[in-house]
Amino acid sequence: MVEGSQKMGVYICRCGGNIDNSLDTRMLHETASHLEKVVHTATVDFAWSPETRRLIAEEVKQHKLDRVLIAACSPKLYLKEFQQVIESADGKGCMMEMCNIREQCAWVHFNDRTAATVKAEDMLRMSHDRLLLQSKVDKSNVSQVNKFRCTGCKICESVCNFNAIKIVPDKDFGNSLKANVNINACEGCGACVAACPTAAMDQTCFSNIQIISQIETFLKNTKMDVPKIVVFSCHWCSYTAADTAGLKRMAMDPHFVVIRTMCSARVDPEWVLKALSKGADGVLVLAGHPGRCHYEIGNLRTRKRMTLLHNYLDQMGFHPDRFRIDYSDSEEVEGYVEAVNSYVEKVKEL
Repeated sequence: MVEGSQKMGVYICRCGGNIDNSLDTRMLHETASHLEKVVHTATVDFAWSPETRRLIAEEVKQHKLDRVLIAACSPKLYLKEFQQVIESADGKGCMMEMCNIREQCAWVHFNDRTAATVKAEDMLRMSHDRLLLQSKVDKSNVSQVNKFRCTGCKICESVCNFNAIKIVPDKDFGNSLKANVNINACEGCGACVAACPTAAMDQTCFSNIQIISQIETFLKNTKMDVPKIVVFSCHWCSYTAADTAGLKRMAMDPHFVVIRTMCSARVDPEWVLKALSKGADGVLVLAGHPGRCHYEIGNLRTRKRMTLLHNYLDQMGFHPDRFRIDYSDSEEVEGYVEAVNSYVEKVKEL
């Protein structure tokens, strides 16, 4: 739920021309200035320069910002460092998000400035919604339980590979069995959340409402030509490969947006159904190869769940190519590019 007192600042980085040469940052600035709760927008040459970091810290105080969105490079590069800069400027804990318009937009869509700009606008709106729905008290990436919904079915306990969840009697609920998460043991993969049949489990920083809002915002507001494809990408595997594809300036078809999750096991079948029902022409889940998961067996759970989902979609009348699961490890850059480009081409044929 969006809190009424939020004030967000948005910073668009030109990256010394690395971004500006491939897409229209002035258009992004204009788009950002009209987004909900945005009270300050700025375009900067280098977001990570000492001058810009000081500027952001000063403007967090000046405008009393409690949310900062930086559209620049990959969050895998400077997210934690930017968080430290912003938190040092605001003792109350200003939240921040990075929108990856360099590696995963400007650097892979350099041959189509118009399409790159349209996609960057989509990415900006999606990141804005994700940040807007982030709770200030939820800074660590862990699972959490709504005990009013929990039935004590033990599914979450069975899928947790880190023994972080125990089903125990809860005195606040008449000693009924409820899930209890040890946040010190939770690795934040989100497998338990996707497996929960009652929506009692959720994940801080990657909550259901945040992901669904990104899907809906993209499909409601995009100016992207068809096909419009949603790609769910594992932070440790395919998302890393996507960044490297940008570093190598590997051209990609722009008709897709990426939604990052910590593990493909976090991808909820509801998200796929939501995307298709809201007008997505295709949904691609990119997991790491079985046996090479950062969370050990997360992608094995993904494969089982998505196989069942594929059968369900077939019964619902969806063309089988509207949904696909594929695999790409962090170092398989060419494989990532081929997986996405070939799927876009397949959907274009439908």
